[in-house]
Amino acid sequence: MRSKFSGILRVNTIFCLGLLCLLGLTGLSATEASGTTQGGIDWPGFLARHDLVWKRLPDRFESAAYAGNGLLGSMVFTTNGQELKWQMGRSDVAFNTLRIPIGDLVLIPSGKMLSGEMRLDLWNAEVVGTLKTDKGEIHFRTFTHSDQMVNVFETRVVGAERVTWRWDAGLASNPRKRYRKEPLGADDTNAPPITGQTEEIQTSFQPLKPAGGHATAWKQEVIGPDRMVVYASVGYAPAQAAALAEAVGAVEMAARTGLVSLERSHREWWHRFWPESFVSIPDTRLESFYYIQFYKMASATRPGRPAMDLMGPWFRATSWPRIWWNLNIQLAYWPQLTGNRLELGESLCQLIDQGAPALAGNAGKFRNDSAAVARATGYDCVGEVGNELCNLPWVMHNYWLQYRYEMDDRRLREGVFPMLKRAVNYYLHQLRTDPDGTLHIARGFSPEYPDQPGTNADCNIDLALLRWGCQTLLEACARLQLADPQIAQWRDTLDHLTPYPQNENGLMISAAVPFAKSHRHFSHLLMIYPLYIMTPEQPANRELVVKSLKHWMAMPEALAGYSFTGAASISALLGEGDAAAGYLNKLLDSKIPPNTLYVEGGGPCIETPLAAAASVNDMLLSSWGDRIRVFPAVPAKWKDAVFENLRAQGAFLVSAARHNGKTQWVRVKSLASEPCRIRPGLEGVVRATVPMKPLADGTYELDLKKNDEALLFVGQPLPSCEITPCAPESNRRNYYGLSKNP
Repeated sequence: MRSKFSGILRVNTIFCLGLLCLLGLTGLSATEASGTTQGGIDWPGFLARHDLVWKRLPDRFESAAYAGNGLLGSMVFTTNGQELKWQMGRSDVAFNTLRIPIGDLVLIPSGKMLSGEMRLDLWNAEVVGTLKTDKGEIHFRTFTHSDQMVNVFETRVVGAERVTWRWDAGLASNPRKRYRKEPLGADDTNAPPITGQTEEIQTSFQPLKPAGGHATAWKQEVIGPDRMVVYASVGYAPAQAAALAEAVGAVEMAARTGLVSLERSHREWWHRFWPESFVSIPDTRLESFYYIQFYKMASATRPGRPAMDLMGPWFRATSWPRIWWNLNIQLAYWPQLTGNRLELGESLCQLIDQGAPALAGNAGKFRNDSAAVARATGYDCVGEVGNELCNLPWVMHNYWLQYRYEMDDRRLREGVFPMLKRAVNYYLHQLRTDPDGTLHIARGFSPEYPDQPGTNADCNIDLALLRWGCQTLLEACARLQLADPQIAQWRDTLDHLTPYPQNENGLMISAAVPFAKSHRHFSHLLMIYPLYIMTPEQPANRELVVKSLKHWMAMPEALAGYSFTGAASISALLGEGDAAAGYLNKLLDSKIPPNTLYVEGGGPCIETPLAAAASVNDMLLSSWGDRIRVFPAVPAKWKDAVFENLRAQGAFLVSAARHNGKTQWVRVKSLASEPCRIRPGLEGVVRATVPMKPLADGTYELDLKKNDEALLFVGQPLPSCEITPCAPESNRRNYYGLSKNP
């Protein structure tokens, strides 16, 4: 068995090969040149098949190369074919709570640019490329350091070519109005930036109303006869001096650390990150897409850094320059759960914890015992709620899942329970009672569905979230042994809450609004996915689940990217792997741009590709309800598939392999001594290396304590449990980027 962090031992080899690649002395990327390791996953070689490759330079956000560390970020692309734009990004830089562009350091060759190529090396999280001009060549690489708040750009020139840099400041004005081409008032704009220089460090400070602003600092440093490195950072503070000090300090620290040490520590972080789990499937394009999403998510958020909005630490002209709470942020924070990278979910939990006073304030006259959040806010979480009541309860489901995959009762007691109680209380204040005792939610709004009445009673999304919330609060009280005074009220609500409105086509939008128009949201199906409180395993509900999904998908006109991810995950719930893969392939065929940074209508929507990665997880491993399901929805074409250390609710690490269409073995490790009920999907008489008890429907209960591990298999002898990647499809290696001719 390979160790969790195998592949790190190959860092020195990869480092040397990386230098050769940078110097233009090898045609392969550093990772691809590494070969295959015996007895384990060769992570550099495996990820090389998924690197984004550009045979020509990208010219827009949707095709650019990108890097980030959860706060700072950068993008690389060209706007005119003769310069290379190195765009600075920082997640929390905002004007009136609206994200704004920061600016670009522009690389200007001395010669006429003839062509260019790039590669985003996933293993090392860096972009490497070459520009060819009529005076020579410029070899470059860039990365955003994993820990230090600095972007690094290294160049080496060949021939008579020389490099100069220019700073182009971003427009510090209302981006939503600019996108919509609406007139800008005095409150929508700011004074122009102020340039300066501190010794060898150049600066640009952008003042923002009412005070403070953001500052960019950069330094050029010669590191050889033909080599140069530029360190750049962005500061953001309520005062000019503090913003400049932050940016300049980060550049000075990077220069003191030096390029070699920065590279080493940056790569060490990523080399620890990648082996946290492993997935390989025979659909190489989807496999590539899956790993790119984890690169994207780890670039966009980290513990202690801002939660993801719709863009991450990058910027594009947009009509949505804030956090959207009625679907977007929820979908964005799904892949890290089963993907066993829980650290990437911490920023959302921290946003809720730190925003608790504002969330309570949003509840208005109910602030003493309730909390709520508007459809869109800045990082301050402040916003008027209106009739869309579902946003905070839904995001609390994400918080609950973060707990369920980790099983830290302190998080449940101090984080999930008090805020979920407040979110449910806001619903309880909206209830009205019929003479027969039936409870109704008197007002609501199902996100974005057209032509709803002003007070849309009994929306299915609200009924689903209130049911889930009351059930979860009762579960939490039982686990934590809390005698909460509202227990009786939660039980009464569950006993008397009106049923979900439905008609001949399945689940409706609300009691008064049928699902009669094409609509991208699956909000009316939330009780099915992701709440899993209405499932096809409940005999009375399977027909309703199938009917509702088919009716939604039968009207494709307004479907968006995340419509297909929702349909894929519901299909996985139904055990329909072919349908799940079909929906994901529709997404990839029609809506995913070259770098997978999805854009829809009014601007970037980071959540859609991330939700698709979660759908892949749902096909390989699910753990809703009280049991783990292994390979619950594998397409018929996936004869082989393997994963290692995916995570299940109850804090279990699960590994499994399929070969020739049959599951060969399943390994499960307990991290928290929770009850383990697993449906391994093995054919034949199932054996285990620990005591087990057969239950119904191919499920087994395993006797596992914390850190115990069990192997499930059929036949004899014990399987070797070798983790081997699926063979790649040669025509789909390095599918993303701009690797094909225009």
